Amino acid sequence: MARRVRVSTWYARTAGPSLKHGTPRADSIGRTTRALTSAEQLPGPTDYEAKGNPFGRAWVRRVGGRNLWLWYRFNDEEVILVTVTTDPPVPFDEP
Repeated sequence: MARRVRVSTWYARTAGPSLKHGTPRADSIGRTTRALTSAEQLPGPTDYEAKGNPFGRAWVRRVGGRNLWLWYRFNDEEVILVTVTTDPPVPFDEP
C-alpha cells in the first residue's frame, strides 16, 4: 500500500532544518520514511506509541543504524511526519 507523505508544522520547524540533503542522516530518515509509506500495515511490529511535548501522542520508529527516532501519525492515505528525536521516547501506556 502506497501512502503519501505529509510533513507537520512541528517537523518542518524542528527536524527539517537539521536534515541536510544527501547526508547519511537525511538518507537514513528517507529510507525509514519510504518504508513507512510502502508498508502494508502500520504500525509496524517494532513501532510503538509514545507521547511527546508539545505535539502529543504519535507512533515511533527507530531509524536503522542511527540514534534517531522518527515520530509519525498515519491513516489509510498518508503518513504524517511529526518530528525526529535523538533520545529514545518512553512508550505510551493508557492509565
